Amino acid sequence: MKTLIMSSSFKGFTIDENGNKVACLIDNDNGFLDTLKKYLTKRKCMVIISGNPNKVHTKDPTQITKQYFKLSGIAFDEYIYVNNLNKKNIKQYIKKADCINLFGGHLPTGNAFVNELNLRELIEGFEGVVIGGSGGAMNMADIVYCKPEKDGEYLNKSFDKYLKGLGLTNINIIPHYNLIKNKLIDGARIIEDIILPDTKTTPLIVLPDGSYIVQHGEQQTLFGEAYLFKNEKLLQICKNNEIKNLKDIL
Repeated sequence: MKTLIMSSSFKGFTIDENGNKVACLIDNDNGFLDTLKKYLTKRKCMVIISGNPNKVHTKDPTQITKQYFKLSGIAFDEYIYVNNLNKKNIKQYIKKADCINLFGGHLPTGNAFVNELNLRELIEGFEGVVIGGSGGAMNMADIVYCKPEKDGEYLNKSFDKYLKGLGLTNINIIPHYNLIKNKLIDGARIIEDIILPDTKTTPLIVLPDGSYIVQHGEQQTLFGEAYLFKNEKLLQICKNNEIKNLKDIL
């Protein structure tokens, strides 16, 4: 049975005074670390799907991930980072995986890569745990709602807001509510001007950092503060430190 863990942010590192990432204990807001330990019981191989497969790395791109999982008591024997250099081996990597970790980043870029990998079909029979933060969590949906993220995307008439996802869930999330609720892109308010008008057709679960969703079999559970954007309205559906069954809401 597949388990999905969809997070707004993993919070497994901090940024030092020089702008470098420093691994730390994974935050346990709303029991997040406890939940990871509950479901990540098989720890031979984690396959990480890059959210930016063209990026050239000068050091091991799994280094920080390895460190914060080890610090948090969830070390894996092997970590495989998949980008353009080794994508041809994706089928054999998925066969080895106990956990598939979908990295975030610029959503259209990450989405294009998972589709190039044919990942939707490759993980159809996968029985492990799929985890993802931010854009990685968004890509788990069947049809992914993609809001503009970079300057120029909102004004680009050919920008595609609806992308083919992995088909793992019917849930569409918007992460980082705490960061985007007062933000502008191309002079437009992200929430009021861009996202809310689209909720006539696409209900969205909006998560601040520290909140997450677990889908285990038919059960979909929401942990922590969250909002439902539907029919151009915003409704708080869960408070911090609360747990709710999403099927009672959607």
